[in-house]
Amino acid sequence: MNTDLELYRVFCEVVKYKNFSKAAKNMYVSQSAITQSIQKLEKLLGGKVFYRNKNGVELTEEGKNLYEYVKDSIETMSNAENLFSQYNNLERGTIRIGGSNSLILSLIYNPLINFMKKYPKVNISISNGKTEEMVKKLANGDLDIVVLNLKDGLSRYSNVETIGLKQARYCFFASKKYLKEHKIKTIDDIQNDILILPKSGTAKRKMIDDYLLSKNIKLEAHYEVTSSTIIKQLVLDEIGIGIANTSDVEEINDKVDVIKEVTLEGTKEGIATLKKNMINKATLELINEIKKYYGEEF
Repeated sequence: MNTDLELYRVFCEVVKYKNFSKAAKNMYVSQSAITQSIQKLEKLLGGKVFYRNKNGVELTEEGKNLYEYVKDSIETMSNAENLFSQYNNLERGTIRIGGSNSLILSLIYNPLINFMKKYPKVNISISNGKTEEMVKKLANGDLDIVVLNLKDGLSRYSNVETIGLKQARYCFFASKKYLKEHKIKTIDDIQNDILILPKSGTAKRKMIDDYLLSKNIKLEAHYEVTSSTIIKQLVLDEIGIGIANTSDVEEINDKVDVIKEVTLEGTKEGIATLKKNMINKATLELINEIKKYYGEEF
């Protein structure tokens, strides 16, 4: 027998209030609608579930047995619907973000803060790792957003799409004191100097190496560092010449000078996400906030 779940919901409400009109008021429907639902349920079941008294209604013996079986199911369904509503209204939710600290700070930090203020009950986790590994986690459903340098190679993931946000811009830089002592003025002067570069094999290093190769320049790293924060600190401690995202260096421009800015043509920084029909509501709203920040229509 396939009985409409809503009929059982009405049945439980009437049991709760022992009165058709009170149940109708709580469910924001007419009393006649409640009466019709109970009559329909009784017809489907083939017997009475209530009998009337002077104060309202009471359960029949059959109705009592029915209620014992359905009350927990209706409560469970109501709780499930409430939980779904909380996720849908962003009163709950989780967003898992992967990316380097520097890209997260330079690309999505401001819209992320805006989102956090709007929806403080949504949980957000941020993790670091190699771009290739993070995109694989995204494709497998273990991350919701990856902040990255957009490049070829993502097309093999049929469920992943990318959104470009701004042109990738990097710069070689050193402390003001270091540059005075080493007489560095142009990119040609740094080839035999102490270089602090991103770790070999990373997406960032590959893009930089490809750019240098196009200019017939080959640089050997004295120090290879994954973290942009550590690169900046080593430069500030006058260890050598580093390369970092231009926006990262702007915050310390009173202590360093830029030797050469590098614009990686055809390469954008942005985010990778699952395709729209696979994204949870909270992630979808954060993407909306990011696009709004960059002046794009969702």
